[in-house]
Amino acid sequence: MVRLGAVLLAPLALAACAETGDFGRPKPNVLNDAVYPAMGAALAYQRDEPVSAYRLTDNEREMRDFGWGIVMPPLEGQRRDRILTELRRTRILPADRARLDRASYVRTLIATDYRSSRARYAKLKDDVVNDTLRVEPFFAAASRVARDDRARARALADVPEVTPAERENATARIDENGMMIAWARESLDERLDSYRYALDRLMLETPDPYSNEVASAIDAFAAVLASLRPLGPARGIFKS
Repeated sequence: MVRLGAVLLAPLALAACAETGDFGRPKPNVLNDAVYPAMGAALAYQRDEPVSAYRLTDNEREMRDFGWGIVMPPLEGQRRDRILTELRRTRILPADRARLDRASYVRTLIATDYRSSRARYAKLKDDVVNDTLRVEPFFAAASRVARDDRARARALADVPEVTPAERENATARIDENGMMIAWARESLDERLDSYRYALDRLMLETPDPYSNEVASAIDAFAAVLASLRPLGPARGIFKS
């Protein structure tokens, strides 16, 4: 029944993802905030993925808020990719079923009607700069979550009479946090690739000297990502 329900509800994401709210997420509604997460948790459990019933800490919630702006495709017109991202966020789809097409960004950018061809370069630069500015806040929050998870792991070892359910929920939350951090890092790498691809396509279609400024912004973004290093659990990526 759960799998059938997912198939029936998935098309409704077309409406649910139409408007963007805070942090790049779709605006709050019953589907995104209640129905999809409940169904997604059931599906993830069936797939033997970690599912924790524990409430989110303030740091976990903040990390996720910063993360949505990183994983959600930047252009409103990228509807298919935005739907896939929301279905992955709510765990209706597993992570390996929601890979995004790097050409989606530039296809949408070129299809958007601008009065000036240079405006597309400006939009590309703005998106690159915005993503560069998202890196530090997200990984600062991720570092706090990693600190809390180390405390959680120590508590599992030290607290007497930990029940099987408590152990399962605690370890699952540690794994869920690691999955979110890894997703954000994966998304940043994908976006860097899509921005480079977009700049090349724009140069083929509408060459413009402003491309040099865009290339410099992309290089700065790449340098920030190169400063990130693995730390802690295998799925955790934190700022050095």
